[in-house]
Amino acid sequence: MFKIDAILHPTDFSEESHHAFEYAYDLAEQWGAELHLLHVAPSLGDDPVRGAFDASLDEEEFYRTIRDEVDQKMQSLIDTVEQSDVPVHRIHSRGIAPADVISEYAEHEGMDIVVMGTEGRRGVSRLLLGSVTAEVVRKAPCAVLTVQEDANIPSDVKRVLTPVDLSEFSRPLLRAAREVTATFNASMDVLTVVEPLPFPVPLVGAVTLHDLMPDPIEQSRKQLDRLVQTTEGLPVSIETHVKEGHAAMMIIDTAGELDSDLILMASHGRTGLERIMLGSVTARVVRQATCPVCVLKVQPEEIEEPSESTSSGSDRKTSKAS
Repeated sequence: MFKIDAILHPTDFSEESHHAFEYAYDLAEQWGAELHLLHVAPSLGDDPVRGAFDASLDEEEFYRTIRDEVDQKMQSLIDTVEQSDVPVHRIHSRGIAPADVISEYAEHEGMDIVVMGTEGRRGVSRLLLGSVTAEVVRKAPCAVLTVQEDANIPSDVKRVLTPVDLSEFSRPLLRAAREVTATFNASMDVLTVVEPLPFPVPLVGAVTLHDLMPDPIEQSRKQLDRLVQTTEGLPVSIETHVKEGHAAMMIIDTAGELDSDLILMASHGRTGLERIMLGSVTARVVRQATCPVCVLKVQPEEIEEPSESTSSGSDRKTSKAS
């Protein structure tokens, strides 16, 4: 059962991260969870460049000053939201690699989800630029939800998009996605993208995906329908979609076409760990999607091919190909 008791929100107090705080606070209120606000200060002693420039500073005095400033900023941040019974914990930490500090805190303190912005303060003191977010998505032991500056608040989540690649990660992702979708009392769109196959230059124009696999859209549609029908989980309204093109752009475009409020993705996929680490489909969707993206940690499961007679009547399902 999808249950969130503890939410971690890393902040650098930039305008870009402020909306992510509002989103995290609203989620905490909606789910009855506690909210942990984390600020990572630069670690002067571990940074040879800053350490050289700031050699004359009393490092402990420096951090005491920062702590006082951070406390004031955290209180100002809390004051911007309507007060409720949400328990808010304020955490001050330091480190030269913010993503590592965030991920380690999430693991040590048993956070259920990290909610953070996709961008942050510009310049040397930045915390939440896309590269840091991508690192947290990769390293955090829990789900990571990234929030764009103009994203809808959780109470507005009515339609969830879940892309699956029909790999061994698809069933556990779909199962988890049903639970998240039910939590929001929303409907879900499940998308699979048939990507063009790469060929050596001499073969271009001589062989196509359709030559090697007749009707790939139709075959993928049948696989997707069977996956949805045979994956147990909470009852939600589901529509299936199959498209052909490059995965990241198709996911982003489909989210726009369907007016999706949230995209749910797995931490791994068919292309393996190497591709998901940096510059992957997931990382590109996180950077470019116009709605929040939640990356769930799931374990692979072998997909069994059921007989054609296998069916389920618990969901409303419409298949679309384009």
